[in-house]
Amino acid sequence: MPQRYFIVVITAIAALWMYIDRVCISILADPIQADLGLTDEQKADALGVFFLTYALFQIPVGSLADRFGPRIVLSISIAAWSIVTACTGLVWTFGALVAVRLLLGVTEAGAYPAAAGLVKRWAHPEERGRFSSAVALGGRVGGAFAPALTGWLAVGLVGFGLASWAGAPSGVNWRGVFVLYGALGLVVALMFWVFVRDEPPGGVVLSPTPAGAEEQDWHALPPGTADIVEARTASGRPPRTFIQRLGVIVTNPSMWFFGGLQFCNNVSWAFLITLLPTYLKDAGVELDDRKLLQTGVLLAGCAGMIVGGFVTDLMRQKLGPRWGRSIPIAVMMTMCASMCGIISLSTELWVAVGALAVMALCQDLGIPSVWAYAQDVGGKNVGAALGWGNMLGNLGAALSPALLIRVKIAYGWEAVFALCACMYVLAAFCGLMLDASKPLDADDV
Repeated sequence: MPQRYFIVVITAIAALWMYIDRVCISILADPIQADLGLTDEQKADALGVFFLTYALFQIPVGSLADRFGPRIVLSISIAAWSIVTACTGLVWTFGALVAVRLLLGVTEAGAYPAAAGLVKRWAHPEERGRFSSAVALGGRVGGAFAPALTGWLAVGLVGFGLASWAGAPSGVNWRGVFVLYGALGLVVALMFWVFVRDEPPGGVVLSPTPAGAEEQDWHALPPGTADIVEARTASGRPPRTFIQRLGVIVTNPSMWFFGGLQFCNNVSWAFLITLLPTYLKDAGVELDDRKLLQTGVLLAGCAGMIVGGFVTDLMRQKLGPRWGRSIPIAVMMTMCASMCGIISLSTELWVAVGALAVMALCQDLGIPSVWAYAQDVGGKNVGAALGWGNMLGNLGAALSPALLIRVKIAYGWEAVFALCACMYVLAAFCGLMLDASKPLDADDV
């Protein structure tokens, strides 16, 4: 296997485990609520608070990866979020649950910005969409299988370890699941540190390799090439500070559309990994069926992620960077809005589940274009650029469960999906305004 492919595979495995740790709480939320005596609002707030710190630490940790390299940042992040995941199995109060969820957000915040920088260092420009989709697919696969795997473990571990000691009234060993996931995550952190390197041998980023060339024939892009990617020593200017990187981003109008896109679509998408089990419970679906239906919906997203990488690379070749990145995003967000509209007008459970699956597919089909946009315009600030979008996006995700559960209580699930449709329409507009032909800073590309 070519080395750059192997790097992508290891990074995808790290993303897979991150999403297992992140999503598992949604299927365990009801047993946790029963054992800790939480209200519906407290449960929703605990689900959403993770995204607050996850959002706020995107740029700081992404900037650390830009400056010190993604390998060390990701290795430390994986180990840290694994420890926090294990600690989730030890909580006894609502306050403690909120605290560990906040810490999980901090420790996972740098994962995708650092991974985006790693992909840029190892991928040819025309491979960025596919490589990015492969890493993001790892996360989606982890999220898709987390409900089924978690539900099976929660029942299978009954009578072992923390469950028998705590005497959980729910009859579900959610504590043991978190401890087990945390321990396995430490293994993933070690694997990442051992096998991943920040850049190809020679300290340069790959240019397009001529047909028939050997994998080790790496060389820098020649001067004047339209899509130059420098080695870390190409500029004599000292590395930018965090404040300078942030200044480059916040003064760029396109970055606000980039952030607006992710804020709006995450308000709606976060429903799938936070409140979907609650929606299915209200529809009369049993726990065993809930975890399978949630897994099925999220697997549809995995299919979209696989296709999306090829779509964004093809569209860039056909339409250029301006429309090749923006059109796939705008079209997919419009399709998501349509699916939410259908659900808000229908009372049939299977119509809703099918529409949610299509929504997940379309959402993830557009995600590789989002990553590739940040890589196209970010230059040396890829981690900070993607971190900016992820920050605003996860502020939307943090708002999502708290907002949507209150809308549901006041007006019903139909109003929830109508609101989600409106947010996707706004996301489509923001996506259409993105221009990947204009770098954040021409001197840094």
